Amino acid sequence: MKRFVTSRWTYIFPKGRNFALFNSRNLEVLYVDKDVADLMSLFNKPHKIDEAFSFLKNIKDRKKIKEVINMLIKAKFIVLEDVNEIEELQKWTVAEIKNREAKLGQSSRLNALRVVLTERCNFNCNYCFVQKKKINRSNDISFKILIDAVNLLSSLNKEESIEIQFFGGEPLIRFDLIIKTVEYVQNLIKKGVIKKAYYGITTNGTLIDDKIARFFKKNKFLVSISIDGWKSLHNLNRRYFNKRGTFDDTMKGLEILQKNKNDIGVLITPSENNLKSLAKACEYIITKLGCDFITINTPQPIKGNWDVDGKLFSQQIKKCFKIAKKYKTTINSFGTRVFYALDEKKPLVLSCSKFGDDYTATLTPDGKISPCIVSWQHKDILIPMNKFSYHGDFSKWKLTSPYFFDKCIHCPAMNVCGGPCPLEVYEMKNFSKPIDHERCSFFKDFLESVI
Repeated sequence: MKRFVTSRWTYIFPKGRNFALFNSRNLEVLYVDKDVADLMSLFNKPHKIDEAFSFLKNIKDRKKIKEVINMLIKAKFIVLEDVNEIEELQKWTVAEIKNREAKLGQSSRLNALRVVLTERCNFNCNYCFVQKKKINRSNDISFKILIDAVNLLSSLNKEESIEIQFFGGEPLIRFDLIIKTVEYVQNLIKKGVIKKAYYGITTNGTLIDDKIARFFKKNKFLVSISIDGWKSLHNLNRRYFNKRGTFDDTMKGLEILQKNKNDIGVLITPSENNLKSLAKACEYIITKLGCDFITINTPQPIKGNWDVDGKLFSQQIKKCFKIAKKYKTTINSFGTRVFYALDEKKPLVLSCSKFGDDYTATLTPDGKISPCIVSWQHKDILIPMNKFSYHGDFSKWKLTSPYFFDKCIHCPAMNVCGGPCPLEVYEMKNFSKPIDHERCSFFKDFLESVI
């Protein structure tokens, strides 16, 4: 008779008087009582199914025991003893990469561009990754490059929708280019080249006036404005070059957007000196500033590693979700992917994309395509627009193999984290630390609380 063992992917988390069984491979969750949790210890070594009946002496109903065993087998909390689960994972990973690669240009497309209009900015923020990576701040994009990029995006999405996110630096320094680009795109829509366009912008808000706000409203922009919280908290990191705080000027921009009934999203950037205040900052933004859509930026890998405490970040994000529930608002964060993965039972490996199958890339001021939406200064990953192809450097980046480190498969969060992102993999090759422990701490802590 066949014997079964506990899957190497099975984890047991206490939940009050009961327990949650979690399979890190297929993301199945099963809530059980102590009897069933104890049963799992039987299968720490190979046993026949019939032996479970004598083990569960407190349960007299054999039909119930059989139902429990069948659930454990179906969800793969226990598996046949001769199953090689590592080999199965490796085969699945290879097949998943091939499947994703086959979809490129078909059901999976590059349909969004983050356009770096300028690398100039009127702020000198402490945590700015543009500044930290010492990107040349003098570059502005040309309108010709913008037109070429829109044409490329349109050709990749014929009679479908595209998305353009204006970024910088401070993109409103070149508001003239935004106007001209939108006019060009709208003309393509009239001609039937593409079906629809979605627009977004990330701005510090200080250059917004009524004319700009009305333009955004007319063209249905999502305006993402960077605000880190109340005045003293915001001004810790977000300052002008003369060290003066920017809060008051940003508030003027926010008020103009609200007066013109714009779609507004607030961006909060976590850093070492504001991390403990993230949840309170969200509550302030909701209750005092009247904004109900907040995104907390993901810590970016500087030298391959987060520069914030991962567990503390997780604890703050958990508080943020409680605040969102309390005020019936939306707070997006890195933790959102955990909910998505568990709800959809969809392992988030190869997740250098939006939720779903489509992709975003960055357009640099000099007309190159970066497959990364954060970094565009690594010259060896940039693709000239006239040489863009789904295959080659683009797919190599987007389909960077998951589980880059052996440690990943020993972690319960392996399929909600997915291992290091392509940028982290890239940067870790050049630095000594083999894994981002703060990222790991975040996912381990957050996952257990969600389950």
